[in-house]
Amino acid sequence: MSLKHNDPAGAHPGAGPHGLIQHYESIAQASRTMLEAAQQGDWARVEQIESRCREMIAALKQAARTDGLSESEKTRRVALLRGILKDDAQIRVRAEPWLRDLEDYLSTARNAGPTTR
Repeated sequence: MSLKHNDPAGAHPGAGPHGLIQHYESIAQASRTMLEAAQQGDWARVEQIESRCREMIAALKQAARTDGLSESEKTRRVALLRGILKDDAQIRVRAEPWLRDLEDYLSTARNAGPTTR
């Protein structure tokens, strides 16, 4: 399956007057698309989008060397980054369900207190 031009994960950020924030917008959209793929259990698609995200992050780093953000864009960047982190956490929960089991076990053990022998 290839990335299509109308696919947010295949978007080409940086065009227009607010190029740097567009990089963040594109990464956030790809993150949402990746979460949707994870919710559907389409792990090959998740991997494909993750690879594209690495490319977009590299482009973001390059653009950040020469472009800046306005105060309103900085606020938007923070919101986008929070959304990306939230998506990432949800993807990880789906990708690694054993972590949830471990958390439940540790929580139960913690609440039970110390055992005596």
